[in-house]
Amino acid sequence: MSTYQLPYQDRRGFTNGLLCAIGGDGANMAAKLLFKIAAEELNLDGAYDAKYGSEKKGTPTDVSLRLCDYGTPVRESGPTNCPHILCVFRENLIPDLNRGLQENATVIVNTCKTPEAVRDQLKLHSGTIYVLDAAKIAQETHSRVNMPMMAMLASVLQFPEEAVIKKITETWPRAVEPNVAAYQAAVGQAISQYFAADGKYELAPPTEVRNRIGYNNILDGGAIDAATHSTLGRNNAYARSNPSPTFDPDVCIQCAKCLTVCADPGAIKWVDGKMTGIDLTYCKACLRCVEVCPETKKGKALKDPAKEGGIACV
Repeated sequence: MSTYQLPYQDRRGFTNGLLCAIGGDGANMAAKLLFKIAAEELNLDGAYDAKYGSEKKGTPTDVSLRLCDYGTPVRESGPTNCPHILCVFRENLIPDLNRGLQENATVIVNTCKTPEAVRDQLKLHSGTIYVLDAAKIAQETHSRVNMPMMAMLASVLQFPEEAVIKKITETWPRAVEPNVAAYQAAVGQAISQYFAADGKYELAPPTEVRNRIGYNNILDGGAIDAATHSTLGRNNAYARSNPSPTFDPDVCIQCAKCLTVCADPGAIKWVDGKMTGIDLTYCKACLRCVEVCPETKKGKALKDPAKEGGIACV
Protein backbone atom coordinates (compact mmCIF):
# COMPACT_ATOMS: atom_id res chain seq x y z
CA MET A 1 0.00 0.00 0.00
CA SER A 2 1.37 3.42 -1.02
CA THR A 3 1.92 6.03 1.71
CA TYR A 4 1.82 8.88 -0.81
CA GLN A 5 -0.15 12.00 0.15
CA LEU A 6 -1.43 14.60 -2.28
CA PRO A 7 0.16 18.07 -1.85
CA TYR A 8 -3.18 19.87 -2.39
CA GLN A 9 -6.82 18.94 -1.92
CA ASP A 10 -9.95 20.91 -2.75
CA ARG A 11 -13.29 20.38 -1.01
CA ARG A 12 -13.94 17.31 -3.16
CA GLY A 13 -10.54 15.82 -2.37
CA PHE A 14 -8.79 16.62 -5.66
CA THR A 15 -5.41 18.07 -6.56
CA ASN A 16 -6.02 20.02 -9.78
CA GLY A 17 -3.21 20.50 -12.28
CA LEU A 18 -3.33 22.37 -15.58
CA LEU A 19 -0.67 22.06 -18.31
CA CYS A 20 -0.73 24.83 -20.92
CA ALA A 21 1.26 24.51 -24.13
CA ILE A 22 0.74 24.49 -27.87
CA GLY A 23 0.20 21.47 -30.07
CA GLY A 24 3.46 19.58 -30.60
CA ASP A 25 5.02 20.47 -27.22
CA GLY A 26 4.17 17.08 -25.73
CA ALA A 27 2.02 18.32 -22.83
CA ASN A 28 -0.57 15.63 -23.47
CA MET A 29 2.01 12.84 -23.31
CA ALA A 30 3.59 14.26 -20.15
CA ALA A 31 0.27 14.49 -18.31
CA LYS A 32 -0.82 11.06 -19.51
CA LEU A 33 2.38 9.49 -18.20
CA LEU A 34 1.98 11.16 -14.80
CA PHE A 35 -1.62 9.97 -14.64
CA LYS A 36 -0.44 6.40 -15.28
CA ILE A 37 2.11 6.70 -12.47
CA ALA A 38 -0.57 8.00 -10.13
CA ALA A 39 -2.96 5.16 -10.92
CA GLU A 40 -0.53 2.26 -11.34
CA GLU A 41 2.20 3.07 -8.83
CA LEU A 42 0.65 5.31 -6.17
CA ASN A 43 -2.86 3.84 -5.83
CA LEU A 44 -4.53 7.13 -6.78
CA ASP A 45 -7.64 7.86 -8.80
CA GLY A 46 -8.76 10.95 -10.68
CA ALA A 47 -9.73 12.37 -14.05
CA TYR A 48 -7.83 13.39 -17.15
CA ASP A 49 -8.79 15.78 -19.93
CA ALA A 50 -6.99 17.17 -22.98
CA LYS A 51 -8.32 20.17 -24.91
CA TYR A 52 -6.80 20.77 -28.32
CA GLY A 53 -9.05 23.25 -30.11
CA SER A 54 -8.56 22.36 -33.76
CA GLU A 55 -6.12 19.56 -32.80
CA LYS A 56 -3.45 21.02 -35.08
CA LYS A 57 0.18 21.67 -34.26
CA GLY A 58 0.56 25.23 -33.04
CA THR A 59 -2.88 25.55 -31.45
CA PRO A 60 -3.12 26.35 -27.71
CA THR A 61 -3.44 23.12 -25.73
CA ASP A 62 -4.87 22.67 -22.23
CA VAL A 63 -4.38 19.38 -20.39
CA SER A 64 -6.09 18.91 -17.03
CA LEU A 65 -4.81 16.41 -14.47
CA ARG A 66 -7.03 15.79 -11.46
CA LEU A 67 -5.79 13.40 -8.78
CA CYS A 68 -7.52 12.06 -5.68
CA ASP A 69 -7.17 9.26 -3.16
CA TYR A 70 -8.53 5.91 -4.24
CA GLY A 71 -12.18 5.62 -3.22
CA THR A 72 -12.92 9.34 -3.62
CA PRO A 73 -16.09 9.79 -5.72
CA VAL A 74 -15.10 11.07 -9.18
CA ARG A 75 -18.19 12.95 -10.28
CA GLU A 76 -16.68 15.52 -12.63
CA SER A 77 -14.96 15.26 -15.99
CA GLY A 78 -13.58 17.81 -18.39
CA PRO A 79 -11.04 20.59 -17.87
CA THR A 80 -10.29 22.22 -14.54
CA ASN A 81 -10.68 25.99 -14.28
CA CYS A 82 -9.40 26.24 -10.68
CA PRO A 83 -5.91 24.69 -10.72
CA HIS A 84 -3.66 24.27 -7.71
CA ILE A 85 -0.72 23.69 -10.06
CA LEU A 86 -0.15 25.52 -13.35
CA CYS A 87 2.52 24.25 -15.74
CA VAL A 88 3.29 26.68 -18.60
CA PHE A 89 5.33 25.33 -21.51
CA ARG A 90 5.64 28.72 -23.27
CA GLU A 91 5.85 32.03 -21.46
CA ASN A 92 3.89 33.91 -24.13
CA LEU A 93 0.81 31.97 -22.96
CA ILE A 94 1.01 33.53 -19.48
CA PRO A 95 -1.25 36.58 -20.06
CA ASP A 96 -4.17 34.23 -20.77
CA LEU A 97 -3.74 32.03 -17.69
CA ASN A 98 -4.16 34.08 -14.52
CA ARG A 99 -7.86 33.36 -13.96
CA GLY A 100 -8.96 30.68 -11.51
CA LEU A 101 -5.60 29.99 -9.87
CA GLN A 102 -6.17 28.99 -6.27
CA GLU A 103 -4.57 30.66 -3.27
CA ASN A 104 -0.99 29.47 -2.64
CA ALA A 105 -0.85 27.87 -6.06
CA THR A 106 2.28 26.43 -7.62
CA VAL A 107 3.34 27.71 -11.05
CA ILE A 108 6.01 26.11 -13.26
CA VAL A 109 7.18 28.12 -16.27
CA ASN A 110 9.59 27.39 -19.10
CA THR A 111 11.40 30.74 -19.19
CA CYS A 112 14.65 32.59 -18.58
CA LYS A 113 12.84 35.24 -16.52
CA THR A 114 13.01 35.53 -12.75
CA PRO A 115 10.16 34.31 -10.52
CA GLU A 116 9.42 37.97 -9.67
CA ALA A 117 9.02 38.86 -13.35
CA VAL A 118 6.75 35.87 -13.92
CA ARG A 119 4.63 36.81 -10.92
CA ASP A 120 4.07 40.30 -12.32
CA GLN A 121 3.27 38.92 -15.76
CA LEU A 122 0.85 36.34 -14.36
CA LYS A 123 -0.49 38.65 -11.64
CA LEU A 124 -0.24 35.80 -9.15
CA HIS A 125 -2.09 36.36 -5.89
CA SER A 126 0.08 34.01 -3.82
CA GLY A 127 2.08 30.83 -4.10
CA THR A 128 5.36 29.41 -5.38
CA ILE A 129 6.80 30.01 -8.84
CA TYR A 130 9.39 27.69 -10.39
CA VAL A 131 11.28 28.88 -13.46
CA LEU A 132 13.59 26.81 -15.64
CA ASP A 133 14.97 26.98 -19.16
CA ALA A 134 13.33 23.75 -20.30
CA ALA A 135 14.08 24.45 -23.96
CA LYS A 136 17.81 24.71 -23.25
CA ILE A 137 17.77 21.57 -21.10
CA ALA A 138 16.00 19.64 -23.84
CA GLN A 139 18.52 20.83 -26.42
CA GLU A 140 21.55 19.98 -24.29
CA THR A 141 20.29 16.50 -23.35
CA HIS A 142 18.84 15.69 -26.80
CA SER A 143 15.41 15.22 -25.26
CA ARG A 144 12.15 17.17 -25.69
CA VAL A 145 10.80 20.14 -23.77
CA ASN A 146 8.03 18.07 -22.21
CA MET A 147 10.56 15.97 -20.26
CA PRO A 148 11.99 18.76 -18.02
CA MET A 149 8.50 20.24 -17.62
CA MET A 150 7.13 16.84 -16.60
CA ALA A 151 10.05 16.44 -14.18
CA MET A 152 9.15 19.66 -12.37
CA LEU A 153 5.47 18.77 -12.25
CA ALA A 154 6.33 15.34 -10.82
CA SER A 155 8.58 17.03 -8.26
CA VAL A 156 5.85 19.46 -7.19
CA LEU A 157 3.41 16.55 -6.93
CA GLN A 158 6.05 14.81 -4.79
CA PHE A 159 6.00 11.68 -6.92
CA PRO A 160 8.81 9.24 -5.98
CA GLU A 161 11.62 9.71 -8.49
CA GLU A 162 12.11 5.98 -8.89
CA ALA A 163 8.48 5.57 -9.96
CA VAL A 164 8.81 8.30 -12.59
CA ILE A 165 12.12 6.99 -13.92
CA LYS A 166 10.62 3.50 -14.14
CA LYS A 167 7.71 4.73 -16.25
CA ILE A 168 9.99 6.84 -18.47
CA THR A 169 12.15 3.76 -19.11
CA GLU A 170 9.12 1.63 -19.97
CA THR A 171 7.60 4.25 -22.24
CA TRP A 172 10.73 5.26 -24.20
CA PRO A 173 13.16 2.31 -23.95
CA ARG A 174 15.30 3.64 -26.82
CA ALA A 175 15.70 7.10 -25.30
CA VAL A 176 16.24 6.35 -21.63
CA GLU A 177 19.57 8.15 -21.25
CA PRO A 178 18.58 11.56 -22.77
CA ASN A 179 15.17 11.55 -21.08
CA VAL A 180 16.54 10.72 -17.64
CA ALA A 181 19.28 13.33 -18.12
CA ALA A 182 16.65 15.97 -18.97
CA TYR A 183 14.55 14.90 -15.98
CA GLN A 184 17.41 15.20 -13.51
CA ALA A 185 18.74 18.45 -14.99
CA ALA A 186 15.36 20.13 -14.61
CA VAL A 187 15.02 19.30 -10.92
CA GLY A 188 18.57 20.49 -10.30
CA GLN A 189 18.40 23.75 -12.26
CA ALA A 190 14.93 25.12 -11.44
CA ILE A 191 14.76 28.32 -9.38
CA SER A 192 11.82 28.88 -7.05
CA GLN A 193 10.40 31.68 -4.94
CA TYR A 194 7.39 31.88 -2.66
CA PHE A 195 5.10 34.92 -2.74
CA ALA A 196 2.80 35.60 0.20
CA ALA A 197 -0.65 37.15 -0.18
CA ASP A 198 0.62 40.72 0.14
CA GLY A 199 -2.31 42.47 -1.53
CA LYS A 200 -0.37 43.21 -4.72
CA TYR A 201 -2.72 41.10 -6.85
CA GLU A 202 -6.25 39.87 -6.23
CA LEU A 203 -7.41 36.31 -6.74
CA ALA A 204 -8.86 36.22 -10.26
CA PRO A 205 -12.12 34.24 -10.48
CA PRO A 206 -12.28 31.32 -12.94
CA THR A 207 -13.50 31.88 -16.46
CA GLU A 208 -17.19 31.12 -16.77
CA VAL A 209 -18.04 28.29 -19.12
CA ARG A 210 -20.65 29.51 -21.57
CA ASN A 211 -22.64 27.70 -24.22
CA ARG A 212 -22.36 24.29 -22.59
CA ILE A 213 -23.32 21.56 -25.05
CA GLY A 214 -25.99 19.07 -23.97
CA TYR A 215 -28.95 17.18 -25.33
CA ASN A 216 -31.10 20.31 -25.16
CA ASN A 217 -28.93 22.43 -27.46
CA ILE A 218 -26.90 20.00 -29.60
CA LEU A 219 -27.22 20.88 -33.27
CA ASP A 220 -29.09 18.67 -35.74
CA GLY A 221 -27.08 15.62 -36.68
CA GLY A 222 -24.89 15.87 -33.59
CA ALA A 223 -22.59 18.51 -35.11
CA ILE A 224 -20.82 21.04 -32.90
CA ASP A 225 -20.51 24.70 -33.88
CA ALA A 226 -16.71 24.83 -33.73
CA ALA A 227 -16.57 28.60 -34.19
CA THR A 228 -18.59 28.99 -30.98
CA HIS A 229 -17.19 26.23 -28.81
CA SER A 230 -13.73 25.03 -29.86
CA THR A 231 -11.67 28.12 -29.02
CA LEU A 232 -14.00 29.79 -26.51
CA GLY A 233 -12.03 31.31 -23.66
CA ARG A 234 -8.62 31.03 -25.30
CA ASN A 235 -6.93 33.64 -27.48
CA ASN A 236 -4.77 31.97 -30.14
CA ALA A 237 -2.69 35.13 -30.43
CA TYR A 238 -0.75 34.07 -27.31
CA ALA A 239 0.42 30.89 -29.07
CA ARG A 240 1.37 32.61 -32.32
CA SER A 241 5.11 32.53 -32.99
CA ASN A 242 4.98 33.86 -36.58
CA PRO A 243 3.45 37.09 -37.94
CA SER A 244 -0.07 36.57 -39.28
CA PRO A 245 -0.60 36.84 -43.05
CA THR A 246 -1.32 40.20 -44.61
CA PHE A 247 -4.47 40.52 -46.72
CA ASP A 248 -5.10 42.72 -49.79
CA PRO A 249 -8.85 42.80 -50.54
CA ASP A 250 -8.25 44.44 -53.93
CA VAL A 251 -6.34 41.36 -55.12
CA CYS A 252 -8.62 38.69 -53.62
CA ILE A 253 -10.64 36.70 -56.21
CA GLN A 254 -12.87 35.05 -53.56
CA CYS A 255 -11.83 31.50 -54.47
CA ALA A 256 -12.32 30.37 -50.83
CA LYS A 257 -9.24 28.14 -50.88
CA CYS A 258 -8.00 29.85 -47.71
CA LEU A 259 -11.24 28.92 -45.96
CA THR A 260 -10.84 25.23 -46.78
CA VAL A 261 -7.35 24.90 -45.26
CA CYS A 262 -7.69 27.18 -42.21
CA ALA A 263 -6.98 25.14 -39.07
CA ASP A 264 -8.94 27.36 -36.68
CA PRO A 265 -12.60 28.19 -37.32
CA GLY A 266 -13.13 31.93 -37.21
CA ALA A 267 -9.65 32.98 -38.35
CA ILE A 268 -10.84 33.68 -41.89
CA LYS A 269 -13.51 36.37 -41.90
CA TRP A 270 -16.11 35.19 -44.40
CA VAL A 271 -19.05 37.57 -44.78
CA ASP A 272 -21.83 37.22 -47.38
CA GLY A 273 -19.80 34.81 -49.47
CA LYS A 274 -16.64 36.94 -49.44
CA MET A 275 -13.28 36.88 -47.71
CA THR A 276 -13.05 40.15 -45.80
CA GLY A 277 -9.97 39.72 -43.60
CA ILE A 278 -8.30 37.76 -40.81
CA ASP A 279 -9.42 37.64 -37.19
CA LEU A 280 -6.23 37.79 -35.12
CA THR A 281 -7.99 36.30 -32.10
CA TYR A 282 -8.20 32.96 -33.88
CA CYS A 283 -5.31 33.06 -36.38
CA LYS A 284 -2.24 31.15 -35.18
CA ALA A 285 -0.14 32.08 -38.24
CA CYS A 286 0.29 28.59 -39.67
CA LEU A 287 0.37 30.28 -43.13
CA ARG A 288 -1.55 27.45 -44.83
CA CYS A 289 -3.78 30.09 -46.40
CA VAL A 290 -0.76 31.81 -47.92
CA GLU A 291 0.38 28.54 -49.49
CA VAL A 292 -2.92 27.93 -51.30
CA CYS A 293 -3.70 31.54 -52.20
CA PRO A 294 -3.52 31.70 -56.04
CA GLU A 295 -1.10 33.97 -57.86
CA THR A 296 -3.00 36.38 -60.12
CA LYS A 297 -1.87 39.18 -62.41
CA LYS A 298 -2.08 41.49 -59.41
CA GLY A 299 -0.23 39.05 -57.13
CA LYS A 300 -1.42 37.09 -54.08
CA ALA A 301 -4.12 38.40 -51.80
CA LEU A 302 -2.56 36.66 -48.80
CA LYS A 303 1.15 37.12 -48.15
CA ASP A 304 3.74 36.13 -45.61
CA PRO A 305 4.83 39.44 -44.00
CA ALA A 306 8.23 37.97 -43.22
CA LYS A 307 8.94 37.61 -46.95
CA GLU A 308 7.06 40.46 -48.61
CA GLY A 309 5.01 43.53 -47.77
CA GLY A 310 1.27 43.94 -47.92
CA ILE A 311 -1.78 45.53 -46.37
CA ALA A 312 -2.18 44.85 -42.66
CA CYS A 313 -4.74 42.32 -41.49
CA VAL A 314 -8.13 43.74 -40.56
